[in-house]
Amino acid sequence: MRGSLGLFVFLISHVLCAQNNDLHDYALPIDIPIFLSGTFGELRSTNIHAGIDIKTQGREGFPIKAVSDGYVSRIKVSTYGYGKAIYINHLDGNTSVYAHLKKFSSAIEKKVRKKQYNAESFEIELFLNPEELPVSKNQIIGFSGNTGGSFGPHLHFELRETISQKPINPLLSHYNIKDSVRPEIKALFAYPISENAIVNASQQELQIPFRKVNDSIYVAEKIEAIGKIGLGIITYDRHDNTYNKNGVYGITAKLNGIQVKGLQFSKIRFSDSEYLPTLIDYKRYSRTRQRVQKLFRSSSNELAFFNHVDDGYIEVEVQKNYAYQIKVEDANQNNRYLLVPIVGKNQDVKVLQKKGPEGKEIETNRDYLFLYDGGEIYIPKNGVYDTSRFQLGFEDNELKVEADHVALRKDFQIKINAPDSIIGHYLGVKSKKEKISFVSNTIRDNQFVAKTKKTGIYSVEQDTIPPSIKPLQQYDQRWLSNFKTLRFRIDDKETGINSYHAKINGKWALFEYEPKKKELLFNFDEYFTLKGTKHTLEINVIDNVGNESTHILEFFRK
Repeated sequence: MRGSLGLFVFLISHVLCAQNNDLHDYALPIDIPIFLSGTFGELRSTNIHAGIDIKTQGREGFPIKAVSDGYVSRIKVSTYGYGKAIYINHLDGNTSVYAHLKKFSSAIEKKVRKKQYNAESFEIELFLNPEELPVSKNQIIGFSGNTGGSFGPHLHFELRETISQKPINPLLSHYNIKDSVRPEIKALFAYPISENAIVNASQQELQIPFRKVNDSIYVAEKIEAIGKIGLGIITYDRHDNTYNKNGVYGITAKLNGIQVKGLQFSKIRFSDSEYLPTLIDYKRYSRTRQRVQKLFRSSSNELAFFNHVDDGYIEVEVQKNYAYQIKVEDANQNNRYLLVPIVGKNQDVKVLQKKGPEGKEIETNRDYLFLYDGGEIYIPKNGVYDTSRFQLGFEDNELKVEADHVALRKDFQIKINAPDSIIGHYLGVKSKKEKISFVSNTIRDNQFVAKTKKTGIYSVEQDTIPPSIKPLQQYDQRWLSNFKTLRFRIDDKETGINSYHAKINGKWALFEYEPKKKELLFNFDEYFTLKGTKHTLEINVIDNVGNESTHILEFFRK
């Protein structure tokens, strides 16, 4: 009730301002020249990018501003994902998101610290009512950083529909980033789809050369084909004065002047990332990290932002000519075209279809349970996107679940009998690089159990080595009156860090954890009061199988 009343007050208090201002006139979230290192809809390794990444000159600490009037509706602090993030609801029905922040403004920081100390946790999430933290356009809300799943200083900025929480493309309606550069088309591939399809005497996918006609048009070499085929391209976009290879906004394909495939990244759902492997040639990506965007739609592709024109396949008949046109565009309506002539022709096969891998064929429309003396594998229905072959088995206490260049849609479940003594034991998986990584230490009915998408060789391993805790500052003396921070490196080379806990004088102390740096950081500030001169710091770190380390530091501070 309090939140509903607050929302009503918030709307009434802003109505006169709203009548005199364009609600779509958003300010920039940062006052530096805007260059992008990531665009909306960009295909990443594990997700479809839901915002834009604004470069911050390789530095942290730039003021971040609210793009419009509104109120802080959500604050989240995490060691992964968006790191330190702020969500602001606006009057036009949108929510703006600011992620990977180094720190918050003082008003926001105060609420966050209170929640962290009450919960005794660095990672927290707050949902706020409209009257708690109202903000004005251009008000500083935080400072840019590199927290969470960020691999370099930048601001991840999003716009979402508040009601649905669907991300929308901010470059289409709110921001016009200087961009006069056409998207690039770097490679064209043809795929024989049907069993008897042939492309240029090959039953395997192959790259098709093309040449530049002018600044906007490329023409491919003639394709001779028969049967059902599909095409794919490697494409990216650049902006003025930057070399970053970002994602494109849209791709449209026409066959003999009729559109057969199209996609535009104007709005997505977070669940769309589940279908990322269906957008690209996943096998090639797994082998080479080349991301070929398919211009045909497989049956497992359920993405809503596709234009439902056709499936994009081309049925090539003998002695018929086809004109295939590919248009790639960015959000600034810079276009690039690739024209592909196709001729239907019977031909002898010189390159045969590759023989598929050995192993058990796993279909998409049913589930599978494999029982062994000491182990078990369960693959659920729709566990894979397409029918695929797996190498499965159990030998010498190792459970094999291997599949070459196969994308998994759902977790599969494995079980391996646990040893009599389970001290320090865990379920690990060995990759082709022979490195064993931690998967699970969950035991049910005397079996290690895990749900995972990792393929490899599973076995029960043991870790008896405790984590390490090392100071990152020199303490020649224990007088730390001039120190603004305390910094420690924590690490566990076997199974990884599970949790940490720090106390000063027996009271929980907020140490921020940065997994990328393996660093714990404590700030001497007004949020933690030190009484007296002599103090005792105790840091406790536990790894994923329960091995524990404790570091004690006695220090003096005036």
